Amino acid sequence: MREIIKAMVILAMIPAFMALLATVTASRPYIMPLIFSLLVIFAALSLSEKPRIALSLEFDKDIVHLGEEVSVKVEVSIHEGYGLIMIRGPPIPRTDMAEGFELVKGTNVHVVFKGFRQVHREYEYVLRAVKRGSYPVEGVSFVYYHPFGIVEDTEGSVKVSGVIKVLPRVKLISRLPARVRPKEGVPSFSPSRLGSYSTEFWSVREYVVGYPYKFINWKATARNAGGNLMVNEYEREGVRTIALLMDGSLWMRYGSDVENPLEYGISLVLSLSRVFLRYGYSVGLWVFPKGAKVPPSPDSDQYYRLLRALVEFRGFSEILTLDEAAIRRIAGLKAIALIVTNVTAGNVGEISRISEELRSRALIVDIIPDTILMKNIVGDPPCGKWFVRDRVEGVYGRLPASVKVITWDPACEGVGSVVAKIHRHMMVWDQ
Repeated sequence: MREIIKAMVILAMIPAFMALLATVTASRPYIMPLIFSLLVIFAALSLSEKPRIALSLEFDKDIVHLGEEVSVKVEVSIHEGYGLIMIRGPPIPRTDMAEGFELVKGTNVHVVFKGFRQVHREYEYVLRAVKRGSYPVEGVSFVYYHPFGIVEDTEGSVKVSGVIKVLPRVKLISRLPARVRPKEGVPSFSPSRLGSYSTEFWSVREYVVGYPYKFINWKATARNAGGNLMVNEYEREGVRTIALLMDGSLWMRYGSDVENPLEYGISLVLSLSRVFLRYGYSVGLWVFPKGAKVPPSPDSDQYYRLLRALVEFRGFSEILTLDEAAIRRIAGLKAIALIVTNVTAGNVGEISRISEELRSRALIVDIIPDTILMKNIVGDPPCGKWFVRDRVEGVYGRLPASVKVITWDPACEGVGSVVAKIHRHMMVWDQ
């Protein structure tokens, strides 16, 4: 404010001095500077109002997969004021959204000059989703600059409520080789029900052919508007329950933000869950040591519960451990444990302990990050077997003998072949 007053005083002194000089000397050449100075003061005083800025923001979609593009439209209306306005649309630097999207077409920063007329502008640009997650939309920010410095620079933003979700890549496996399918004929009810029922209630659902009559919920049936027969659903025990254990420790962070064992592991878990649920398995998820827990269920909505849980997962933990409650739960269900991790000399001891305490059949999918790291450096890494050999000789020998290990190099092998290997092991255990 002091700088503004100082500038006004200086501007006021110029015409006063010129008027005094013109009066004393009676010289006409001094009249033009006098008039010019007066015009400058008049313009500065008449253009001292702050602008009124109205902004709107639109996205063409709010749910995308990794690699897909999002079109963004920004509308700007400026009333009153005079000067330069710099407008910045999302993603705003140093925000979560800046980590999840990159600009691929157009620009999200624009400079508008507001003269004596009202201004209305429309801008469009395109973003590409590069990282899984749920990102709040920050809105649009602006900075106003007055040409004479009479009005202080003004910063502001227009908040827009909304969230854009970036879903991980999921391999849609339409069918598996015949040799990995269950040998028994197709039952009249889901194969997951071949195991015995537990006493732990899960939900109320509509009756399907083959469900035990003793679980019919007559009160829920009476309240059902469509008159459909409703039954109580209980969690099931037996080898047809799959416990997906997703490692969320720092060992899964090797690589870039978008290519690392965790991101590939999430893609694998979601691809596996679609296959298991289609074949009638009851699937549950535990992200350890600190993450989401989704109770086992075979119903059609289970995949979307798993998807929501994994999309929201963001953090890494330095300690790799599975809490006692989860171990007791999985052991009590007698489920097949599928551990998705990155086995190293630093965490093999804890993985061994978890595998033993589960007291159930365990299958470890070891995601090798070495080729991913080489890919980011040399661009076309060789797909050799020495990384696997080093792990077999160095760390796999410290795992329990009952644990089976499937090694996956995601830079060299697709998700589909890994799913087939896992399913083949499941079929052997089911026999």
